[in-house]
Amino acid sequence: MAIFVLAVTALMGMFQFGGGMEATARAYAELAPSVENLAETIVHDAWLPAPDGTILELRTYKGEPVPDAPGYLYDLDVAPPGEDPSLYWATLRIYRSTPERPAAKLSFLLPRRVPVARRLEQSIP
Repeated sequence: MAIFVLAVTALMGMFQFGGGMEATARAYAELAPSVENLAETIVHDAWLPAPDGTILELRTYKGEPVPDAPGYLYDLDVAPPGEDPSLYWATLRIYRSTPERPAAKLSFLLPRRVPVARRLEQSIP
């Protein structure tokens, strides 16, 4: 009887582990088509420019919906620059219900700049 209980307990643990891995794989498959575009959009739009061309501040991204991935939200955490004051370390946390349990994370460099194309878009009336 004890051997049977141990075997069932081990099998239940394996099923729970497998279910968690399956949920992670499903989340990655759902997010894969949109995450790269989302990161590019953030790099393009993250910094708010002043009318004189200087950079005012970083836009806040909290609880924003992920484009083309219904049911997912994201937060952007930005760490202060290290040796290079123009490069920030950004972490994109994508989640379904709570930010404390992200379905995926993506880290990338976020340059402190406003792209020329965006400056031109804003200067044209």
